[in-house]
Amino acid sequence: MDSELERKLQRIRSFSQVFRRICQGALLVMFLLLLACIAGICIGRGGIVRAFDISIPLSTLSGYQRILMAVVAVLAIAVPIKGLYHLERLFRNYTEGKIFTVASAGEIRQLGITALLWAAANLIWIAAAVVLTERRLPHSFYFRMDSIAIGVTVIVISWLMEMAAAMREENELTI
Repeated sequence: MDSELERKLQRIRSFSQVFRRICQGALLVMFLLLLACIAGICIGRGGIVRAFDISIPLSTLSGYQRILMAVVAVLAIAVPIKGLYHLERLFRNYTEGKIFTVASAGEIRQLGITALLWAAANLIWIAAAVVLTERRLPHSFYFRMDSIAIGVTVIVISWLMEMAAAMREENELTI
């Protein structure tokens, strides 16, 4: 490999190692946030849970409703945890020099799926807010379509990358 390309690959590896560690730290923070959120919803007094521009006062919820709210919150927090997990794996691939591979394209696809799941989490939160507050919320909700557009775009790009990586791997096997 040319020395210039080798230097670029080394920079990619170094950069990826740093961002892999950042993702690992963010995963730890998200897990701690998840535990704090569950505890706050289940045993908190008079707090407000806010997500996707919708606030739900805990003081109005029964024990059963709080458990349901905790489940919905876990689902909502699980989406960015999934995203961070796949980013960490993608950066691990890059650290190992596996940049244009089917595996890396797969991790990028998972990031697109995560964006779609974010839109689903938004809808679930809206439904939970309506059910749990017995329609005491405003009648209008703000649903953002951007995560759907981003998710679909990233999935298409990952598919193209996967096909290109497969073609490259096949060409490397051809004598």
